Amino acid sequence: MWELKIEKIENGYVLSHNEEIEDGKFKTIKEVVEEKGDDERETMTRLLERVAEYFGIQYDKFAADNLNITWNKKGRKL
Repeated sequence: MWELKIEKIENGYVLSHNEEIEDGKFKTIKEVVEEKGDDERETMTRLLERVAEYFGIQYDKFAADNLNITWNKKGRKL
């Protein structure tokens, strides 16, 4: 089973998951996605890209399609 835990912290997010190092022995791996400045959208984009990578979705320069996270849609009530 793949599991990824996301925690919101003061300056970004912490991603953590257990990685098996030996039969039945696990080590907790933690990675910080740090906010850079006041750009919450950029931080969220990097977080979502990292989540996709963890689950096996990665950029491939030879692929016909790649995951593209954008902020270009308006709300309906605008």
